[in-house]
Amino acid sequence: MDAQYIVPIYQAFEKPTVAGAISQFIQAAVDAGIARGAIEETIQYVRLHSRPWVDSGLEKASDDPYTIANIGELKIKLRAAEAVLDLAGDAIDQAIAQPSEEHANEATLLVAEAKVLTTEIAILASNKLFELSGTRSTLSELNLDRHWRNARTHTLHDPVRWKFNLVGNYYLNNIHLPRHAWS
Repeated sequence: MDAQYIVPIYQAFEKPTVAGAISQFIQAAVDAGIARGAIEETIQYVRLHSRPWVDSGLEKASDDPYTIANIGELKIKLRAAEAVLDLAGDAIDQAIAQPSEEHANEATLLVAEAKVLTTEIAILASNKLFELSGTRSTLSELNLDRHWRNARTHTLHDPVRWKFNLVGNYYLNNIHLPRHAWS
């Protein structure tokens, strides 16, 4: 191939940039949206269709203390993930307004933290949808499994197990996260 047709994209990441952070922010926002949708559908299904566990002595599944606690856990984890996502968005805005190594590193770090949290809540929420809603919620005509498929497929985009290492290495050894589209 003639050198004139080669685009040296790596050069875009040699200077302080948030291009990678923006890419990951979008992925994290998608995961948060999947989680939000799964949680809302879980709440609606439990309220309208789920039956209480036979040994619970309850008339409505929505009165089950374990179901209530699980919904509370999901909403808390979603709110935490979205809060870190908001912080990441603010850090990206600051890095764009005032480009520097420090701001780019902070944006990259916060986005990585948000990506971990949004991935975890998307997978958890889409799994809990069926656990809390019951067997009938798996009927194909309800299409509730789309949340699980979307979460499971989208969160494979880049493995968050690496983000734990990168974030931990920053906090323990002050090693900044790499800045590219996957971190």
